[in-house]
Amino acid sequence: MKKILLFIFITAAGCLYAEISAGGIADMVITPFQLILNEDNTPARRGAPELEEMVMGAGAGRYASGQGPRARLDFKASLNDVIGMRARIQARTDGIGIEDYLQAWWKPLPWLRVDAGRFFDDKLRGRINDLDERMNAYTVRMYDGDAIFSRFRTHWTGQAGIMLSFTPLENLYFGALLYGLNPFNTSAGAGTVFDAHPDYIADNADVWKRIQAAAAWNFPNIGLLRFQYFGAKPLVDIKVITDETAVLPATYRVELFTITAPRFEAAFAFTGLKGLILDIGGKLPFPFKEWINSRSNIFEKEDESLLDPLYKAYKNGYIWQTPYQASLGFKYSPETAKIAAFVPIEISGRIDAKFLGSIKSHNAERYLPAELNIHIWPSYNFNFAKVILDFGFEYIGPTYDKHKELIGKGGSRALNGGSRTGFGISVQKSFTANSFVKGGVAYKFAGEMNGVMEKAVLSVPLFLEFWF
Repeated sequence: MKKILLFIFITAAGCLYAEISAGGIADMVITPFQLILNEDNTPARRGAPELEEMVMGAGAGRYASGQGPRARLDFKASLNDVIGMRARIQARTDGIGIEDYLQAWWKPLPWLRVDAGRFFDDKLRGRINDLDERMNAYTVRMYDGDAIFSRFRTHWTGQAGIMLSFTPLENLYFGALLYGLNPFNTSAGAGTVFDAHPDYIADNADVWKRIQAAAAWNFPNIGLLRFQYFGAKPLVDIKVITDETAVLPATYRVELFTITAPRFEAAFAFTGLKGLILDIGGKLPFPFKEWINSRSNIFEKEDESLLDPLYKAYKNGYIWQTPYQASLGFKYSPETAKIAAFVPIEISGRIDAKFLGSIKSHNAERYLPAELNIHIWPSYNFNFAKVILDFGFEYIGPTYDKHKELIGKGGSRALNGGSRTGFGISVQKSFTANSFVKGGVAYKFAGEMNGVMEKAVLSVPLFLEFWF
């Protein structure tokens, strides 16, 4: 499908020369200095190396993701708002390829649009994003806009998708997306090819389990109300944290779960007051019993001998309930809010919570920890640049069994949860609407999470982003 869409795009671009546009984006995050303070006084295990009290380091990565510098070229072509194409080519230190967009669209009717390929559609997504304040990656993690309301995205799990959008009335919108499509490796004579080489044909038989359907109504001068069903194949990912080695037996062993389930979402973005955006959303995941696991995900970074028995045990009759989620984002920048020297003020923040997750069978229960994540980032726009403060706090609660007893109680790694706290200050200089350079200092305090000591970290990141 990639080759077909790229051919269509190039052909159409040659015909629609009058409505072709091209742009580019280059962004990079460099962390030239980090200081890691080791305040863990736990005696080292016999044969284990002693940890240094202070480690100085440096690294590169976009928002602590490990991704290095990148540059992107964005090409668009359209004809009379009826048909169009878009492609985004990305160059990184590890190679060149298509990123985010390889898309064709068609509007057979003014109120109907069809999109196909690889793309995002953010018209309904949560309005307050983690990238609004990028220092959070170096203080305490912050959720993105999908935590409020999930975007339409074709490549959550796959590489392509197809989407229908309806606008029958001016303020009414419906959208439906099949995401994670595996494009056919062969097209003509697929049936014949399948007889001899069934592995050549990508299987999309269960794609309907991944349908995403949404409806939204815009109330003029009030806000945007939206609902959606987000389909997903049930999936459980188990991570084992242990100090077991080939020589020494384990003194602790912690199982952490990441659960993916279909869910219902609702959100409302209030924009009725000038200068205020208030976006609140909630997610209602559906419980499930049967689930599929992908060996590439399960064993990519973990020891198969440790995980295999766990997966077999947890696939035996357990009912999984992903935690419910509620999120609130706000941005307040009133024109009347001034301080000395007529400096505009803006205050933004996010509050995200997860709760009531569980794993249950006929003879065992585990109640997943509640979570609370808070970020506040006020800013002051001086003449020379914008100064931004960032405060982050995260609380993760204890994990209990069916007797409401703490799991691991009395052991060295009881699942008693913990908290993380951090703050940062940065200076951002903008050149155009989207281009800026930003630098700052962030500090995450040392703490304890589920019995594991986390180090204090001082970071000095530098952000650059240019649009042209």
